[in-house]
Amino acid sequence: MKSIFAGTTLCFLFFSLSAHSQNEHVTVRDSINTFYNKLFEALEENYLYTKDIDWLGLKPYIKKKALKSRSFEESLKISVKLFDTINGNHLLLFSEKDWYKSTLGKQLSHDQFNQSLADAYENGKSFEAKVIEKEYGYVFIPGMLLKDATREELDQAGQKIYDAITKIDQSHNIKGWIIDLRLNIGGNSNVMLAGLYHLLGNGTTHLSLDIDKHVKILTSMHNGTLYKNHKINTAIKPNLKPKSQVPVALISGIMTNSAGEFVILGFRGRKNTIVIGEESHGNTTANDLYELPYNTKAAITESYGTDRSAKFTKTIIPDIEVIKQHNFENLAKDKNIIMAMEFINSKQ
Repeated sequence: MKSIFAGTTLCFLFFSLSAHSQNEHVTVRDSINTFYNKLFEALEENYLYTKDIDWLGLKPYIKKKALKSRSFEESLKISVKLFDTINGNHLLLFSEKDWYKSTLGKQLSHDQFNQSLADAYENGKSFEAKVIEKEYGYVFIPGMLLKDATREELDQAGQKIYDAITKIDQSHNIKGWIIDLRLNIGGNSNVMLAGLYHLLGNGTTHLSLDIDKHVKILTSMHNGTLYKNHKINTAIKPNLKPKSQVPVALISGIMTNSAGEFVILGFRGRKNTIVIGEESHGNTTANDLYELPYNTKAAITESYGTDRSAKFTKTIIPDIEVIKQHNFENLAKDKNIIMAMEFINSKQ
């Protein structure tokens, strides 16, 4: 099992896996049986709401439907029915050809977007760190899914964010920072949080709770290393003393989802911090990624994600609400950015 998710992404996620060929002696029926046996095993053992599910009754029902499929890939479509039946709105299944998710997730309407937000998403706006108005640091962090999630990949991705921030901080007189998560549709929050170490500093970032709301995992950072309980997850090499009390404004939006929400949770409770924008998408449960037969992988919801106070909220409600006033083409005219700069100025 590889844990590459702090929460998975929305339906906008693209994913590729290495090619495979099923053994020619294995029938489609055998493949389907093998796959669904392993999927149910992983779900029954790890799914957050497993105690609420009648697994004995559900297994034959789902497998009967899957076995009617003409091919193994076609049978994977039945996972959507499975996820819906167990209310798994944050569950996903990836194959080498496609991916499958519950239909229960929140649907976004065209009316919730303005043109600038839609264009920024369609154009695939990428990571960016720069200075606005000569004195405000700006970091745009999109969704970040790392395909294989080796330690080396995690560390390199986190270091890229960290280096971009500290390079700006060393060369400019920065009054405060704006972290833009409006197009962060998910991925690996551990990388994002480690990369933001210069602004977070040492200590607990967030918690993961079990079904009884008891702490299951404590995520913390110390000297650039992110720990899950006491196990190293991601590590960057810091070259500056962190500025854990410099003013920080985080911008949330309707597409801020899962890992993007976990970044906000990591900052919630930090001094001189505010959240501006729109209510987030609402996937603050945490997933881990499990390898299954025939190069398939399932993102399984295992816990509730909370801030360091252990308070769980399904969405992130901004401290200052700004609705549909995005302007990625000219950030100086973006109401979210304007409010962020006003907050930073108020802390001087």
